[in-house]
Order: sequence, then structure tokens, then C-alpha cells
Amino acid sequence: MHLAALAALTIAAAPALAADRPAAPPPAAPAERVVEIKVTDAGFVPREVRAKKGQPITLVFLRITDRTCITAIDVPAEKVKGLELPLNKPVRLTITPQKAGVEAFHCSAMAMGGGKIVVEP
Repeated sequence: MHLAALAALTIAAAPALAADRPAAPPPAAPAERVVEIKVTDAGFVPREVRAKKGQPITLVFLRITDRTCITAIDVPAEKVKGLELPLNKPVRLTITPQKAGVEAFHCSAMAMGGGKIVVEP
């Protein structure tokens, strides 16, 4: 009989004891990816960047030459047009791709350079 009463008391007290414990922390958000893309005489280096759908990625463009038409870029799928790339100054662009597939980026003047962001599901 005493054992049954003790069990009932323990079961009744369990929710109150649980309320005194701190809640588990929420899961950490995925770390933001940062990828440096240089603009050289040969174009974008690297030409291809991989990203995950729905996860932010920061592209840091660094133009290291004057002998290129890539002085500003467009990323049409992200509605970026005419993003200026001053010589030897990093320019950060954070995007969060919403669809899997390939997103192009290129120079604003003539759509040259042929860079791409491969967005994985």
C-alpha cells in the first residue's frame, strides 16, 4: 500500500519537477557560408559556387584587375543588378537561394564572365 502511494506521488510530482528544469536550448542555426570570388584577367575564380536551398550564403567579390569588363555584376535570379566591384575592395553579397537549380552571375555590361551558383535541394 505504501509503495502504491509513493508511486502515485512521484507520478503526480513529475510535471512540477520538469517545470523547474531549464528548457533545452533551440537547435543552432546553420553557420553562414562565406565564399570569396576573385575577379581576375581570366574572369571569376572560382566560376562555380555551391549553395543550399533556403540557407544564406555570402559571396565576397574581390576585383584584382583593371583588365576586365567585370566592374559590376548582375545576379538575375536574386534581383541583383549593377553591383559595383571597386578595384581591390571586397564587396559582400548575402543571398538565400529559394529554388534548387543554377543561378547565373555575370558582368553587368555584357553579361560576360559565366559564373554560376549551383543551388542544391
